[in-house]
Amino acid sequence: MRDGSRLRLLLALGAIALAVGPGCASMRCRAPDPFHRPCADGFAYTKDGWRLGIRRIRPARPDPGKLPVVLCHGLGLNGTFWTITDHHLPSQLAARGYEVFIPDLRGSGLSQRVGPIGRVNALLRETPLPEVGEGRWTIDDQIYYDVPAILDHIKRETGHDRVNWVGHSLGGMLMFAHLETTPRPDRIANLVAMGAPITMANAPDRDMLRANRAIRMMLRFIATGRMARPLMYFRPSGLERVDGFYFSSQNVDRKTIDRFYAYTLENLGRGALKQFEPFFEFGHLLSADGHYDYVLGLHRVKTPTLMVAGEADAMYSIASTLQTFNALGSPDKTLLRFGKQHGQIADYGHCDLVWSRYAPVEIFPVVADWLDRRQPGVTGIWPVQPSPQRPLDVSPSPQQGIETDLRPALEVPTPQVQVR
Repeated sequence: MRDGSRLRLLLALGAIALAVGPGCASMRCRAPDPFHRPCADGFAYTKDGWRLGIRRIRPARPDPGKLPVVLCHGLGLNGTFWTITDHHLPSQLAARGYEVFIPDLRGSGLSQRVGPIGRVNALLRETPLPEVGEGRWTIDDQIYYDVPAILDHIKRETGHDRVNWVGHSLGGMLMFAHLETTPRPDRIANLVAMGAPITMANAPDRDMLRANRAIRMMLRFIATGRMARPLMYFRPSGLERVDGFYFSSQNVDRKTIDRFYAYTLENLGRGALKQFEPFFEFGHLLSADGHYDYVLGLHRVKTPTLMVAGEADAMYSIASTLQTFNALGSPDKTLLRFGKQHGQIADYGHCDLVWSRYAPVEIFPVVADWLDRRQPGVTGIWPVQPSPQRPLDVSPSPQQGIETDLRPALEVPTPQVQVR
């Protein structure tokens, strides 16, 4: 894209955002589908003064032998990441008797600082302007404050001290760091990390470094997440490469993409982006002060872990996932790769693992089966069988392929769940 075209695009987006920006946070709260609204069924309070919104999905037929499931989104997104598709993972888990909790981490949804700054920022969220203190919080803050607050909230609500944690991208990466550093790793009974390695095999990634620095500069002046909301209505040419880091347009329905821009996209957070810079430079996730390398502590992670990777993930390669997987100290660890070479209908990109029209048939049942085999049960711990090294065979018949737009997700029955 030429400089003149890029400038015209920014000016156009700015004009539209200024026109529709006021009230944009309220727009999300008024979304017709409750699953597209910010998480606000309950709130967890962190020790450093944040209030985190949490969605709670109650199963119609709870299974008392199953622990609650936490579904954690990644950086620059919010909890609606898990529910903007018509047939989503939370509904499948609830149909199996799991109670599901979906948090909005700091910087996302209605989560905000407690006190005057939080009230000011609530007003700023109705504008394209950045929030006060948005550049201060880091990934470490989410690891050391957000995660414990979420776990404590669930214990108060359910009585369960242990949970299953399913994280996508940063939502899984931060759990590796949490398990290495917490005095209570046993509170995480099982971990599913989807597209979430904490190593980067192809570092240094110069393109990601340049993008990281450019976005941090823009975030000093504008709220890029809110500025991008007009993209729900139109997407100029040239954005396909950016979109490709998130999803494969061949696998994700257009309405899901529209909902992503309308309800899910958030500001990335300058402090968190700064902490990611050594990751793109050296290939290891470091603490915010640079003194601790979370990769070097992976051998201390003993929690049963399922890593899920997409063969077409443009953000985190299979090689990166293998590096993280091989370094884990857990005696019960499984790596599942999803793509045509493994018998699936399509090659999965980064967010395709959750958003693809094929995921409800090819990925979600495999994740739920893996969790089922590791639940305490009514009468004690179930024996865990060795995990298969490839997902269930759900490949299409010779007459069915991605070109036919089979959309097997449409065949998945919609379970009855209750949103508190």
